[in-house]
Amino acid sequence: MIVTKEESGSWYDSYLHFRYGFPPEDRLLSSLKREIKPDNIYKMLADENLCLDGIGLDVGCSIGSSTFELSRKLSYVFGIDLSFSFILEARKIMQNRTIDNIEFVVADATNLPFESNFFQSVVALNVIDRIDFYKLVSSVNGCIKKQGKFVIIDPYDFVDKNSKDKLDSIQVRRKLESMGYNTESGDSYIPWILKVNERCYLFYFVDFVVATKIN
Repeated sequence: MIVTKEESGSWYDSYLHFRYGFPPEDRLLSSLKREIKPDNIYKMLADENLCLDGIGLDVGCSIGSSTFELSRKLSYVFGIDLSFSFILEARKIMQNRTIDNIEFVVADATNLPFESNFFQSVVALNVIDRIDFYKLVSSVNGCIKKQGKFVIIDPYDFVDKNSKDKLDSIQVRRKLESMGYNTESGDSYIPWILKVNERCYLFYFVDFVVATKIN
């Protein structure tokens, strides 16, 4: 039997880390030494230091966690998702909280059903690794105002084949700039935890990109 060395498999890099050990400054191990709240990434959208205003759009809103935070600082927010189940659940939460400045809509992020120059603030959390980046930005460009803010928050976990390109933090910023945006800062590593089941969690470091539409 001939055993070949696999260097492109999905688990190759993961197991390679154990061979060489984890440095003391490893981001995950360092983060576990302090308290990490799973909802922090959503609350950052309502932070006063993030300059968002006007009418907002939450792309790929799922059950509305980020939409609800945006509604605390924006005059009105639309949350869109392709999943009817997610939208139904988001509407239930909205009704229970008696929030009146949100609307949830089943819609395609690459073909947004809104008028031009409609939104001042657009947010896409954990979206670009699931759809074609160029189509997403082109769709957003069709309805965002000049000087509008486009916030992309993503771990760059390209697990689906729907996305055309596997991008990193530098490539995302370069592509945004080539499509009419200025980006405000370099890449970031913000902890984000998703619970899969009682025994399994996903721990991500997401990049928080704030871009301004300039033309």
